[in-house]
Amino acid sequence: MEKKPDIMGLLKQNEKIIKLMYTKSLHIVCSNSKKSDDDIKLWRKTLDGASYISALCRQVENQFGIVGIQVAGTTMYLNVLMKDLTGIPQYFHLNHAEISLSSSNNISRVKSFIHVLLTLRNIIIVNKSLLMQVLEQAISHSS
Repeated sequence: MEKKPDIMGLLKQNEKIIKLMYTKSLHIVCSNSKKSDDDIKLWRKTLDGASYISALCRQVENQFGIVGIQVAGTTMYLNVLMKDLTGIPQYFHLNHAEISLSSSNNISRVKSFIHVLLTLRNIIIVNKSLLMQVLEQAISHSS
């Protein structure tokens, strides 16, 4: 059976379900090999998602990316897979943040975590907007 990510961000448009984001989460205590294996699984999922969207929408602009989030131990990694100008998919590590598990107020960790979440929010807003435009164009040009 195929293993699925822990969380997926989906968009439903015209009875089509489009996956915009994949998340893989590990235990707080995990080995480096498990982190690496799950990072590869996440990369494969984002590549599959990018291939599906490319086939569905033909050419989505280069700003569009499939988001991959990995929570490994106490660190959250934000990655995105985008096509470069030649159409080759590239996987980028955008940012990471330590997730504070203690009650101490470590302001730098909180700021870093909020920055990652705001970056994620902006990517999703841009992705959704780009997808909606391309899908509307595809529908209007098909008739």
